[in-house]
Amino acid sequence: MIKLKDLLFEKVAHSKKSLEWVSLDYIPMNPKTMKQILGDTPITVFHNLNPDSIKNKLSKVIKKKKSISTYTTDTEGHLSMGGGVQTSGGIVLEVEGKVLVAGTEDLGSVPDESGRRWIHPSTFGKIVGMNQFDGGAGGLYFRKHLYNFDKKLEDMLFKYKTSLLKAPTDSAEDNARFPDYTGKQKAELIKRYIDASNKFLLKHKNVIKKSFMNNVNNPTITKFMSKYGYNELLVYNVKVKNAYIVLDIVGDPNDFNQTEKTLKQIQKDLKPFVKGKIYQGFASGVKKFIKQRGGKV
Repeated sequence: MIKLKDLLFEKVAHSKKSLEWVSLDYIPMNPKTMKQILGDTPITVFHNLNPDSIKNKLSKVIKKKKSISTYTTDTEGHLSMGGGVQTSGGIVLEVEGKVLVAGTEDLGSVPDESGRRWIHPSTFGKIVGMNQFDGGAGGLYFRKHLYNFDKKLEDMLFKYKTSLLKAPTDSAEDNARFPDYTGKQKAELIKRYIDASNKFLLKHKNVIKKSFMNNVNNPTITKFMSKYGYNELLVYNVKVKNAYIVLDIVGDPNDFNQTEKTLKQIQKDLKPFVKGKIYQGFASGVKKFIKQRGGKV
């Protein structure tokens, strides 16, 4: 169970970010809960990033519960040429981690300040094959089931959402009826929502485990959200085994000296995190790098 004190740091700033996903009926995916469902499920996967992300992002997730987006299969060739989804890419990592979510394409997952991942109910429903989430009412279906686990949650959500509708021109009477939520109240709402969500996931443990493990062992590609053909897996407790620097992306074909300088900096930044070797080559060599390590392209 998540503790209220863990949600009180940063108070309103932290709560606003998490509450955005609560108000949109997103499902929080916690390592502790998913471990209860999947057990310790280690996997070797691949993650593409750009040079700036080595220090700014990679350093914050190594051996921690914060998850990263990875893949094992790429049918369109964008990732297996070293490109990124949200960045330009240029560096392909072979990483080992524990499975948090195993999907069949881009999950559209979003993080909060603590690194916890949230996914949309309709996406979750498609992954695990729960038709109840189909259509535009997936969030409503999920939220109503949360009320079965926490009887106070419905009233708390209503009062919070109503407080957001107030305008500066509202009367004193209206302001009194719908007071602003304090940082402590927001933190309690997040806590109750996450606790109820965890109970929902554990109730459907068998369905989730069967689906996720099938996606791990027999990866397939679907395209209901993204143009990129890859299977997204969220993994945590990440360790980098090997890395491949893609010269086509990070280098400058018109400036050899600048390219050498860039490569040396990337290698220096990567070295503290890579247990094995740091390779470099052209984009055409990325597929071989992935295939030799169990990936499918």
